[in-house]
Amino acid sequence: MSWQDEFRQWFPITRDKAYANIAYTSPLSPRVSGAVADFFDGITHARSDKPQWLRDADTLRTRLARLLGGDARRLAFTKNTTEGLNTVAQGLAWQDGDNLVVDDQEHPTNALPWLNLRRRGVEVRVARAEAHRYSVEDLWRLVDARTRLIAVSWVQYGTGFRTDIAELGRRCAERGIWLVVDGIQGAGLLRARVDEWRVDAFACGAHKGMLGPLGVGLLHVSPGLLDALDPLYVGPSGVTTLDKSGPQWRLGVSDPGDARRLETGNLNYPGIAGWAGALDLIEEAGPDRIEPWVLELSQALSEGLRALGAQVATPSGAESRSTTTALRVADPAQALAHLAREGVVASIVEYGYVRLSVGAYNNHADVDRILRAARAFAS
Repeated sequence: MSWQDEFRQWFPITRDKAYANIAYTSPLSPRVSGAVADFFDGITHARSDKPQWLRDADTLRTRLARLLGGDARRLAFTKNTTEGLNTVAQGLAWQDGDNLVVDDQEHPTNALPWLNLRRRGVEVRVARAEAHRYSVEDLWRLVDARTRLIAVSWVQYGTGFRTDIAELGRRCAERGIWLVVDGIQGAGLLRARVDEWRVDAFACGAHKGMLGPLGVGLLHVSPGLLDALDPLYVGPSGVTTLDKSGPQWRLGVSDPGDARRLETGNLNYPGIAGWAGALDLIEEAGPDRIEPWVLELSQALSEGLRALGAQVATPSGAESRSTTTALRVADPAQALAHLAREGVVASIVEYGYVRLSVGAYNNHADVDRILRAARAFAS
């Protein structure tokens, strides 16, 4: 049995449907839902063990950092991508006249936290895409001496366009500009190298390419950004304590270089248990095998749809392609309903496109099934 056949069997939905919706959320493997159930079963039977939960969280922290090409000491757990991005947006010391750069393809998750800074005197500059594509140069044209930060998605949610994070990180590092990346559409599917790319903040949730449950995510930060962040919320964590030794109680941080100071109170321990189960699947399959497999499927799907005469909005170049393919169709709702009747799970994004996104549990039979279904509306 190949690694892919073995991986696929852990996702029961593949027996009945071609699930092409990982850009929305991943179907859960029983190994993930079972890990969450086991956690709650322990509490049900009075087997609560918070010291062990914290050790499990730190073990997962190390594994996630390794997967992303980062450092466990600079990885904090969050509820979701949005919380991670807001931790950065609200934690920096902004001054009137500062500006930041975003692009016009961003999901609200990576737009609203930055737009919210206008009330603090920050100018938000928006790079305009052409046919849903933008280059590093398009972003860089908006940079000047007062630019503090650039925020982009690694992979755009609507079309699957992939940003050249390595080149953008190089330029930002040279100019002392913070680079913040919404990584949720790529993490777990494509190989991330956050430190090598000089990404200052990488935020994502567990529930898409990471194959985990909803309600848990991460924020990985560079040493410089971690030093610059003043958390908006403060509570007890692995390194933040309350010192009651003197007449005036004091907040204590045992290690300012530990990202756990960005965490507050209880973590989502059930979500962490499930995420650990999901990471077992990714590690067993092998991240170096997952990326070429999902890119191969995505390419086959895009090429097959184009051969049918479909209007594919996703870039065709290998350097900007990801695992998502977006289609322009006359009636998106009707097309989605037709796909559902044919056993294909997809979604619609705000541009009115039908979005098909593949994971490592998909195979070429799924691609063929999608193409057969798409003949009814592709042209």
